[in-house]
Amino acid sequence: MHAHNDKNFSLPGAFMTKELAALLATVFLLAVGMSFTAPLIPLLMKSFGATTAAIGQIQTTYFIAFTLATSLLGRWIERAGSKRMILAGLALFGASLLAMPYLPSLAWFYFIRIAQGIGSALLFAPTEAAINAVSPPERRSTNMGLYGLVFGIGFAAGPVIGTSLWAFNQAAPFLAAALSCAAALAVLQLLYHEHQVPISKTEYDFFRLISVLKIPLTAAACYAVVEISLASFLSLYLDRLGFRGARLGMVFTLFAIGGVLSPFPAGRLADRFGKQAVLKACGVLLVCTTVAFTFFHSYWAICCLTCCVGIAAGALYPVSLALIGELVPPEKFGTANASFSFFYGLGSIAGPLVTGWVLELTSIMYLFYPLAAASLIFTVVTASHHSAVYSPDAQNTP
Repeated sequence: MHAHNDKNFSLPGAFMTKELAALLATVFLLAVGMSFTAPLIPLLMKSFGATTAAIGQIQTTYFIAFTLATSLLGRWIERAGSKRMILAGLALFGASLLAMPYLPSLAWFYFIRIAQGIGSALLFAPTEAAINAVSPPERRSTNMGLYGLVFGIGFAAGPVIGTSLWAFNQAAPFLAAALSCAAALAVLQLLYHEHQVPISKTEYDFFRLISVLKIPLTAAACYAVVEISLASFLSLYLDRLGFRGARLGMVFTLFAIGGVLSPFPAGRLADRFGKQAVLKACGVLLVCTTVAFTFFHSYWAICCLTCCVGIAAGALYPVSLALIGELVPPEKFGTANASFSFFYGLGSIAGPLVTGWVLELTSIMYLFYPLAAASLIFTVVTASHHSAVYSPDAQNTP
């Protein structure tokens, strides 16, 4: 999480400015383009002869590239500005999507996913910085909420269209995704006026902070394992059960809808009944739904369970972030959120890698076993750990 200079960059006046509208339109088009291909990339790799272990490894390279590139972005945004970084990310991500169906061999997927990981890093951190820059302090949380909502709606809109195009022609959804990225690039270039954001760093007692943030950091890792493992392998699981085309896309759409619907009511419940109580409930729901996939294989049962997983996983992210605000003082928010992102990255890397090897040793029908294990670990940590407030003057690690 970056520290921003409100004195220099806050904008008084209208709520929906031209710059904010341009950024939200860019985010929506990007999300639609990403969702066109998200459930199809594993199927495309399978058509090149990839095993489940290879698919997991290739997906992991994406998140390694994303995590490493993101760690270097602070000074780049400061020097080049957010707009240039987002434009470069859109160009790189769109071009790599367009190239995917035409790769000469499976080995090229490692390189193309590295390129996509770097492209994604160039998109998300600069976009967040840009939205903060064009938002007055009293509207910043609302605008960031709009950012998440717009991205969620855009990501939910694409899977049915993408999988339908896939049934017609395997290259068509990748072409549509690249065109969506090009449209986002045009909107940003024409309508967005640059607001550069300076970024500062803070020092902190790392190990004490990690101990205090045990619950939200475990939530970040669990969320990533569930989300990224499903993105990597759910299409293969559904294909094995005979659910293809629009039916396959609908399952992904319901997962995305669950993730869009849950954050706001989960936040309200957390304010009323306590954040840790809501996180426990999310953990229990995740355990129950991931275990239930072992027993229910009908299409509508899978649709319902997938939506429930989306609801539980989608609630983890904002509630655990809100818990950070309770556990650390404001001067530690930057480093605390950076630690949260780091654990999300660890989960994103470990999830598809471990799950891929589990599926290689067993079968695709065991997909939800690693997800249930991660959910159970999170639930146990949340239920057994008492949150302690961070104090820089404390003599002992909580």
